[in-house]
Amino acid sequence: MKGDVKIINYLNKLLGNELVAINQYFLHARMFKNWGLMRLNDVEYHESIDEMKHADKYIERILFFRRNPQLTGFRQTGDW
Repeated sequence: MKGDVKIINYLNKLLGNELVAINQYFLHARMFKNWGLMRLNDVEYHESIDEMKHADKYIERILFFRRNPQLTGFRQTGDW
């Protein structure tokens, strides 16, 4: 089943947001770990895993529509 290009574009934008969130939460988790704040590390690490699950759902949906998910070209942490 081919999906509407407009919908696929929105799904890819949402996927990009999730991928950025994964990076942010994971970076924060490791910063907290480095500072000895293990409980905050655990919370942020689990948030990054949750975001990964969200990204997985978007990827599955895009593939269902027989399109390719965009995994590059989104804003990274620190890009202002």
